Amino acid sequence: MKWICVTVLIIVTAALAWATDLRPIVPAAGYQHDRFKTLPKDEYKEFRAFVTSFDSNDDNNGDGVPDAWGIPEFVSYELRATSGQMPPGSGGVSPWITDNDLFADGVAPNDDSYKHSGFSRGHMCMRSHAQRLGTDADFNTHTALNACPQKQTMNNGAWKGLEEKTGNWADKFGAVWIICGPVIYGRTPSQFIGDVGEVPVAVPDAFFKILVKDSDDPDHPDVLAFVIPMYGVGNFNSATHNLTPYLTSVDLIEALTGLDFLSVLDDTLEVELERVVHIELWPEE
Repeated sequence: MKWICVTVLIIVTAALAWATDLRPIVPAAGYQHDRFKTLPKDEYKEFRAFVTSFDSNDDNNGDGVPDAWGIPEFVSYELRATSGQMPPGSGGVSPWITDNDLFADGVAPNDDSYKHSGFSRGHMCMRSHAQRLGTDADFNTHTALNACPQKQTMNNGAWKGLEEKTGNWADKFGAVWIICGPVIYGRTPSQFIGDVGEVPVAVPDAFFKILVKDSDDPDHPDVLAFVIPMYGVGNFNSATHNLTPYLTSVDLIEALTGLDFLSVLDDTLEVELERVVHIELWPEE
């Protein structure tokens, strides 16, 4: 009987060591992470530093067959300028956190699905952006609900370069709103990661990021839209690489994703803002 109890204790201890939990989620007072109302919403979850709409077991490509991609359809957050010294960082999380209910339903993966895949767990809300709202907010970005598979050359290259510029723009302009997520061409994934018995995770073909800031006209915000392909961007210095070739229109991103952005705006203004392809980035200094 004694050896049975010891064995059970070891198994339970190992399970608890693997089961990482979120830290307390305290809303960020005054923040509007989904200010511009991206639609439709799927499995919608709110965190201190961001909100996420995670893909459910629905029909993404209209073929009549339910599917689940194992990734968020979009993540949205308000990023404000840093005020003084940054709070301490969490130092990362291992393993990354899943949503227990969505995992049990086969909708959200846990960390196992990313093992041996050759892909990084790419943050949609950047960890250091969340860190501006405290250590717990930073810690809670390490969840499958905020992650998509990314090649490391992209995760540490073009994507990181745009994330860093976004932080600079928030510091310059006071606040920037970010809406980002995966692009899957034809709404049908060509590749999934995850071994047999694990929740499959769709590999995106590209990623979008829409940035919005207030302008001198309170009724007319400024918008930049980007699509960065997963492949072909190569290795480069994320701080100096030119990101203007990835500029596009919100209209194109809507066509690629099936999402409706900036839905809170007047229809005429929304149409005007969404059709423009800018050729220059915002100044950082």
